[in-house]
Amino acid sequence: MPPNLGGPLRRNLSRLAVDGTVFYCPSCATWRRTLSTTRPITRRDAPSSPSLSVCRRPASRLATSSAINASKNVPPQYKELYDALDEVREAAAEQVNLSRLQLAQRGLETETPVIRIAVLGLNDAVATRKLVRLLLADPLKPREEWEDFLESHEADTSRGLLIRYGEESETLPNDLVPTIAVPSRILQKGNIEILVSSLGASAEPTGVVTADTFLVPTVTIQTSHSGRHNYVRYPVHRSLLCGRGVDGFFAYSRLISRSVLGKEEDSVHAAVDLSVKDKTRTGKFSFVNIDQAEKALDMFRESVQNATEYERGWNASGVQPLVDWLALTQMSEKLDPSLRTLLESLLDAAAEGVRAKEAARNRRQELETIPDEVRDDLDRSVSIWAERAHTELRDALGEGFASKRWRGLSWWKLFWRVDDVGMITTDILDKKYLFQAEKEVIWTGGKLQQAGLLEEPHGDLEDLPLETVSQDSETGEPAVAEEGQDLVPIPEKATTPPWPTIITTSRTQLLDTTVPSLQALAQRLVLFSVSTTTMTSALSGLIYVSTATTSLYEACTVAAVGLIYSLRRQQTKWETARHFWEEEVREEGRTALKETEQLLRTLVREGGKRVAEADEGDISVQQAKATIERARKALEDVK
Repeated sequence: MPPNLGGPLRRNLSRLAVDGTVFYCPSCATWRRTLSTTRPITRRDAPSSPSLSVCRRPASRLATSSAINASKNVPPQYKELYDALDEVREAAAEQVNLSRLQLAQRGLETETPVIRIAVLGLNDAVATRKLVRLLLADPLKPREEWEDFLESHEADTSRGLLIRYGEESETLPNDLVPTIAVPSRILQKGNIEILVSSLGASAEPTGVVTADTFLVPTVTIQTSHSGRHNYVRYPVHRSLLCGRGVDGFFAYSRLISRSVLGKEEDSVHAAVDLSVKDKTRTGKFSFVNIDQAEKALDMFRESVQNATEYERGWNASGVQPLVDWLALTQMSEKLDPSLRTLLESLLDAAAEGVRAKEAARNRRQELETIPDEVRDDLDRSVSIWAERAHTELRDALGEGFASKRWRGLSWWKLFWRVDDVGMITTDILDKKYLFQAEKEVIWTGGKLQQAGLLEEPHGDLEDLPLETVSQDSETGEPAVAEEGQDLVPIPEKATTPPWPTIITTSRTQLLDTTVPSLQALAQRLVLFSVSTTTMTSALSGLIYVSTATTSLYEACTVAAVGLIYSLRRQQTKWETARHFWEEEVREEGRTALKETEQLLRTLVREGGKRVAEADEGDISVQQAKATIERARKALEDVK
C-alpha cells in the first residue's frame, strides 16, 4: 500500500502554491515567510503514515543578493576567467544573456559546480514527472515517498519543481521555486539539480527558436495577494524535452525544425514516450517506453530474482541512454563539460552580437556618407517643392477667400449666419491651406530618409536585453525587470513622424487660436448691434410716451441713430477682422513654407554627419572585442 501523501512534503508544497503568506521579493531574490508559517512541526502536523522531515532554513540564510555577492570566493584557477566574464558583462551587456552569464559565473565560484538540468514537458506533464522518477529512482531500494509525491504532484506546472540531492527526502520551501531533496545517486555523483517544468510547445511559436528557448525556461512566481506575478527566467546547463505519443513527437518536430542551436546542440536532448519497434536514438533524440520501464523497475523491486526480466525490459524501454546522458561528466577535465559548453556559447553569442553591432554601425556610416550629386539632386527637389508650395498658397487661399461661402459671411448676414463662422473658416484651413504642399513635403522627407539624411527610428523593445517579464493578471500591463530588481514599465514607442511637420503645426495653431477668436468677435458684434438697437428703440419709445411735445418722427430719430451706429460699427470691425484674418493666414503660410524649406535645405547640407558618434562606437566595439578575446584566452587556459 503506498504511503499516505498527506504528509509534510505534499502539504508544504501545496501551501507554497496557495498560501498568501508566501511571497517573492524581487529585490533580494529570496522567498520569505511570515511568523505564522515558521512554527515548529508538532505531532498534529504528521499523520501516522510515514512522512518526510521538513528542512527549515534559518533566518541567517535569507540574505540579499548583494550580501551573497560580497562574500564570493572564486578558486584561483578560475579567478582570471571569472574576472574576464565580469568585463564581458560590462562591455557587451546588450549582446550576452545576463541570466546565463550569472549561471556560468556561479559555476566558477566552486571547484565542484552544480549542474542544472531542465526536464521540460512538451504536451504531457504526467509523462514528464514519470520520466524524472525513472531517471532518479534507485532499483536497489524500495519505492520511496518522493516518487509517490512526484507522480501525484498536481501543482501549476508553470511554477516548476526543483529537485536537489539530499541525504533524506525533504522539502525546501524557501527557494525561488518549490524544491524537494531526493537521495539519488545520480544527483549526488554528478552534483546535479533538476528543474521540472513545461515548455508550452502548443503555443505554435513563429520565427526562429534560439537555444535560450530550451536553456532559459520560465517559471511563474506569485508576488502578492493582488494576483500580480512574475515570469522569472531560470537558466540551466542542459535541457531534456519530454513528449508523449504522436502529439509530443510533432510538437518536438515543430520546435526543432525552426531551432538554431549552434554549439548548444549537445545540450538539448529530447525523449518521446512512444512505443515503436525500432528504438531509434540519435545524439539529440530518442524514443522511450515509460510504461515498460516502470514495469521492469517494479518487477526488480519485488524480487531480485527478476533481474533478467528487469534488464531486458529496462534496456528495451530506452531509458538507460537518458540516464547516461543525464550523468554525463568528464572527471579528467578541470572544468565540467556542461559549464565549458555554456561559457563557449556565451562568448560566441557575445562575439556574434558585437559583429552584428559593428556591421550595423558600418552600414549607418555608409548611409551617412552621402555623395554630393545626391545632395544636389535633393536640393533641386526642395526648390521645386518650395515653388509649387508658394504657388499653391497663393492660388488655393485666393480661391478659398473668393468662394461663395466665405463671401456669404458679409457683415449684414452675421445676424443669421454667426454660427457658421467657425465651420467655414475651419473648412478653408483644412482644404485650402497648403493641403497639397503638406503631402509633397512627406514625399520629400521620404526621399531624404531614403538617402540617409534623416535619423532612423530607434530600435524596438525586442532588442532590449530583458531577463524578466512581469504581467499584472488584473490589468494585463506588461513590465520588464532584471531578476532581483524592481519592475520597470515598458516605455511607449515614439510617435513623432520623421518628416517636417511645420505646416501641420501652423494649421493647428490657426485652428486653435484665430478661428475661435474670429467666431467670438462675430458673436460680440451681433450681440452689441442687437442690444444697442434694442436699447435705443426702448429709449425712443420712452421719450415718445413721456414727452407730449415730442413727435413720433423725433422719437424715432434716437432709435435710428442707435441702429446706424451699431450697424456701422459691425460693418467696420467685421470687414477689418476678415481682412486681417486673411492676411494672417497668408503670412502664417508663407512663414511655414519658409521654415520648412530652411529645415529641408539644412537636412540636405548637414544631414547624416555624425562623426563623433561613430568614433565612440568604434571605441566601444573594439573594447568589447578585446574583452571577449581575453575571456576566450582565459577559458582556454583552464584545461
